[in-house]
Amino acid sequence: MELNLEQAFDGPVDLSQTFDVQRDRLARPELLSLAPVSFTGRLQKTEPGFILLGRINLSGAVACVRCLVEVPFERSASVSWTFAPAHEKPNEEDLELASADLDIVWYDELRVPFDPLIEEQIQLELPLKPLCQDACRGLCPSCGADRNTTPCDCVEPPDERWSALKTLISPTPGS
Repeated sequence: MELNLEQAFDGPVDLSQTFDVQRDRLARPELLSLAPVSFTGRLQKTEPGFILLGRINLSGAVACVRCLVEVPFERSASVSWTFAPAHEKPNEEDLELASADLDIVWYDELRVPFDPLIEEQIQLELPLKPLCQDACRGLCPSCGADRNTTPCDCVEPPDERWSALKTLISPTPGS
């Protein structure tokens, strides 16, 4: 979808759009499913460009990072972008970035691709380390059993990294 900034010259424009984002475009292997993402917002003219304030709503399922069980999620977040004409962009050599500068989208034409901006917001809202529960015990590294549901009889192998230190210990007399 393209965002037509020209619409806001005469007054604020209310926007409402649903995005069907494909999972593979996000390159997040833990993402199992993503429902259509909804965006509502208001585009208005400011100086020197435009501002878009809105809300993004998304839901889906991700895999628990410890046991791979499906974990549903639902997120809603405020979003904002400032659109400024590229000819107003300061010289990059003299530029010291502030946090507000990260939300500026520089444009040459009054039609701006909107899908990449929505995909970026989705990436920011996806859970980073999703867990099915705080006390998730994960999978057994030996047999692969889910330790949350199945007791595992595997014996953890000894940590051989410290075996060289055993040679430094001299046996005590009488032992």
